[in-house]
Amino acid sequence: MIFQLFEKILVKIISAVATLILALGIVGANPTVEYAVPFNKAAQKTADEITTATTSQKIAEPEAKKKILPASPAENSPLPVEQKQEEPELPALTQTPVISLTELNGKTRKTIVNIFCGNQGGALVQGITGSGVIISPKGVILTNAHIGQYLLLENSPASGYLNCQIRNGNIAEPAYDAKLIYIPSVWVEENIDNIVISGAKGTGQNDYAFLLIDKSAVKGKELPQTFDFTEPNFEFNMLPFNFSTLVASYPAGLLGADAVLKNLGLISTFAPITELFTFDEKGLSLLDIFALGGNIASQGGSSGGAVVNTIDGKLLGIITTSSEATTTAKRTLYAITLPYIKRSFETYTEKNIAWFLENPTDYNLLPANEFDRLKELLLKRLEKK
Repeated sequence: MIFQLFEKILVKIISAVATLILALGIVGANPTVEYAVPFNKAAQKTADEITTATTSQKIAEPEAKKKILPASPAENSPLPVEQKQEEPELPALTQTPVISLTELNGKTRKTIVNIFCGNQGGALVQGITGSGVIISPKGVILTNAHIGQYLLLENSPASGYLNCQIRNGNIAEPAYDAKLIYIPSVWVEENIDNIVISGAKGTGQNDYAFLLIDKSAVKGKELPQTFDFTEPNFEFNMLPFNFSTLVASYPAGLLGADAVLKNLGLISTFAPITELFTFDEKGLSLLDIFALGGNIASQGGSSGGAVVNTIDGKLLGIITTSSEATTTAKRTLYAITLPYIKRSFETYTEKNIAWFLENPTDYNLLPANEFDRLKELLLKRLEKK
């Protein structure tokens, strides 16, 4: 009891001293240093405080799970240590604005999609709604694995003949059909229980998937020759604190099922970067995930939404998780970075991500029998529900 009281007093003293130092300007805001573990335990974000922001259901109660490790590179990192140590230093972000905020907002919104999966009532799996962003003129959509997994279950009897549709517009309307072309097998295997959990939680590690638009959902309308897209930035390893980003998604956490189906709106808002994290434990401090200040996107349905650099208009990351709080303003959004997705993708597929985006139909990123295996894993888990 005495020790706990002493610890609380010590934390308050340290916090007060740190605040005074920052206020006096003695310590500069070095973005490569400040993603060390916060000394204030209450400020340290762990996965037991985080829930994936996918469905339109209320964010679930927290569940103890693997920590998001602030700033010290990772044992479970997808890249071999020696390969990462040989990586050249990546360039800093562009600081000169190349696009107006009005133009950026309009351009980005054209590339955001809603991924809506619905089925017959009484099925083993519930329908879901999430977000994604088109990142290639060929129609490649980047979203989360916890959304992409539902496309593995499409048209199966056990899923109630689940059907996933790509919608877009200020009010989401059917636009395209798409197929799943890549999802990390390791994510499905390690998160197999998420398919039966409403408001499931996760760290964001390997939580990405790629879809390819392959058909128009509008009768009589052909697919465009090229798609509007947000250019991905795979080449950075730092982000300034309080750097302003544009966040765009289709949040649905405050809507009922009927409103999600008929009146789901696209939102875009500005949010500052507040914290930086890594999954790496080897000491290399690779930037894998970052936190954003609370905003209207901090609710179910925003997973897979875009986080865009307001200076050059390029995609920095996609929303993957959200903390729990009573209002969106009090929640924290977490986004996995594009460089992290690149490192993971190129490790597991042994393919260059830029070439893949140029030629998305030429790669067999996963053999057909692997998709079948992952689907079978999900179906077996559903049957145990």
